[in-house]
Formats: sequence, C-alpha cells, structure tokens
Amino acid sequence: MDIIALEKKRLEWSLRTFTEATPMGSLEKAKEEIKEIEDDITNDIKNPVEYADAIMCIFDVAARMGISAEDVMIAYEEKLAVNMKRTWKKNSNNSYSHIKS
Repeated sequence: MDIIALEKKRLEWSLRTFTEATPMGSLEKAKEEIKEIEDDITNDIKNPVEYADAIMCIFDVAARMGISAEDVMIAYEEKLAVNMKRTWKKNSNNSYSHIKS
C-alpha cells in the first residue's frame, strides 16, 4: 500500500470537494476526529476508520499549508530516528516526554 499515492488521490478529491477549506478548518475537523478516537478508547471500541479519518485530516492541514505528503513522510522518518536516540520519562498522565538536556 502506497500512502503517498493514496494521499495524492485523497488530496485531489478534497481540493475539488472542499473548495473553501482552510488549514485551520481542517485542523478543527482533525480535533473532532481525535475526540471520536478518544470516545472509542473510553468505550473499548476498536475502529480503524476513525484513525484513518484523523490521519486524512492531518494530511489535509499539511497540504493546505503547502507541505506535501512526501515532506511529511521524510520528516516522519527523520523524527523517528531522533526520537529513538532520546531518553524518555513517563508522565503522571501515562504519556511520555523526552528528557531535555
């Protein structure tokens, strides 16, 4: 599965369909999708469609800011390498933060 090709197809559709969308509007939609994921977690519902919705919204925000899917995936790879070299600590809310030097 080629995420770049899928995103290109999604973006072409999105630009045709949501002609007045803005980066902030797409970000607000992403927040709604994240809330749906939060509700699913609370109710122990496993629904991959909601994760796909959230990812699509984030890609839409990026694209409307002039950042391509390729740019995002390059940054993803680079950021993963950085994160893997960091030391992490558990926070009180069960999230993790890297230890700043």
